[in-house]
Amino acid sequence: MRRIILLFAFIATIFTIEAEAPKGYYAGITGLKDSALKNKLYEIISDHSANDYNGLFKLSFCYTDVRSDGTWWDMYSNIARNVKNGWSGMNREHSFPKSWWGGSQDVLAYTDLNHLYPSDATANGAKNYYPLGEVSSTGITFDNGLVLVGNPVEGQGGGSRYVFEPADEYKGDFARTYFYMVTCYQNLTWKYTYMAKNGSYPTLQGWAIDLLLKWHRADPVSPKETARNDEVYKLQYNRNPFIDYPNLVEYIWGSKKGEPFEDSELPPIGDGTLISPENNSTIQFGDVVYGDGRTMIIPIRGQLSANLSLKIYGDNASDFTIPTTTIPWTDVNTGGYDLIISFTPTDLGERKAKLLLYDGGLKDVTSYVVNLTGMAHELPTFDNITALAATDVTSNSFRANWNAPANPSVIDYYVVNLSEYEGGNMTTRTITTDGDDTFLDIDDLNTAASYSYTVQSSRFGRLSDESNIIFVNLSGISTIDSVCPMVVLPIGRGVCIRCSDTHTNVRIIDMTGRIVKRIAELRGESYELLPYGAYLVVSDQSRCPVKVLVRE
Repeated sequence: MRRIILLFAFIATIFTIEAEAPKGYYAGITGLKDSALKNKLYEIISDHSANDYNGLFKLSFCYTDVRSDGTWWDMYSNIARNVKNGWSGMNREHSFPKSWWGGSQDVLAYTDLNHLYPSDATANGAKNYYPLGEVSSTGITFDNGLVLVGNPVEGQGGGSRYVFEPADEYKGDFARTYFYMVTCYQNLTWKYTYMAKNGSYPTLQGWAIDLLLKWHRADPVSPKETARNDEVYKLQYNRNPFIDYPNLVEYIWGSKKGEPFEDSELPPIGDGTLISPENNSTIQFGDVVYGDGRTMIIPIRGQLSANLSLKIYGDNASDFTIPTTTIPWTDVNTGGYDLIISFTPTDLGERKAKLLLYDGGLKDVTSYVVNLTGMAHELPTFDNITALAATDVTSNSFRANWNAPANPSVIDYYVVNLSEYEGGNMTTRTITTDGDDTFLDIDDLNTAASYSYTVQSSRFGRLSDESNIIFVNLSGISTIDSVCPMVVLPIGRGVCIRCSDTHTNVRIIDMTGRIVKRIAELRGESYELLPYGAYLVVSDQSRCPVKVLVRE
């Protein structure tokens, strides 16, 4: 709690201080223009650490998004929620929607604090994955007094039916967030291109550039942003350059395109200096199950004249390991060195140690310390989840629903396993949603296909068993409501049999009455190859035959 109290005091005085990047952090950008400038910023800011997604509120947002009065700084709602009361009713919001890159948790963007903010859950749900935009006064679908969702004004939206419009006081914040995201992750292939544009430059659609430039200019960098930028740097070792140097936006997308960037304010790096990690910063490994492990990567960058030495020490030093105790100074100076730190707890509870970086010809600060912390828990017990019938079904969307299990009492997130069936083919993808949710809106579906879904819960990186199966036909709902539901669908050169409970003596029978395949026990899914023809499928628990035709 001490750190949070100190943060309150810090935020209360930010109106008299300026954010400042470490000396040398932006080395190499002077004289560059347009795509070359953007590419160099990409090289600088894309090398950063991940964060613990499950622990964002208690490990990250409590440092980056707390007002001086002790309430969460929520840019999506005027509801005042005190930090000491937790974060009930709030979400971890990807302001740049995760679905735009496919939602993979393996991408650093998934836990990047430069676009993750605490958000009122209702407002977040209304925002969905819609692009930023200005809402037409006659097309408002959500208005909580701070933000709007609705039909875009003419020329905006990039083809999306709705857009999300933040309050005027935060429009610049969101604009600089988006400029950061399309720079830091310009290497990604975008699944949705409402605003983002594939390719390293300019990586934004024309209408989006116009809108973001307008908001960036009208709402300059605030003390809130500068303070937050410094806190994010302490947690993941990279910065938003468009907060540190707002005029960079003009050189890449705006009025100074074609001109080389010149800024005499850029502080030069001195010999014997580390740019990252920040001295006395902290690496949070978050919550893990005792016996499991987790790795984190921190970038080591600077200007050294000798090899850098490393050492882990402290009460629980044996819980944290590094692959080397020496880093060549040439690696640190040219592009940086990514240091992998592994955390494998040897006991339950909070585990702490320190990483010491020394030698290397360091001058002003002769050694740097990084605090290492993690929490080990017992293996959680999972109750079965009950998936409920889909609601709000349209020709290309529906809402998946489920009941929250009693155990574990806290869910980090849910996984919805969505299967699509069309023309004898099946594809499956997973979608994650916050642990406070018991529904997920699924849009942009294939109107010619049918769907099914199951749900799993996650805690400390472990997953529960899948729930029962819910089958959805976009022309209407077909839930599998029998005592022991079973779905049989033709897939390619066979059939896919899915069931939520255990079925015994599953039989596949051809039209002569001959049993061609028998499965003694089945729970979950099985794919069975079969010759062309019609078949009946039954089990001891599902005695009404299901007819299926294999066409290939």
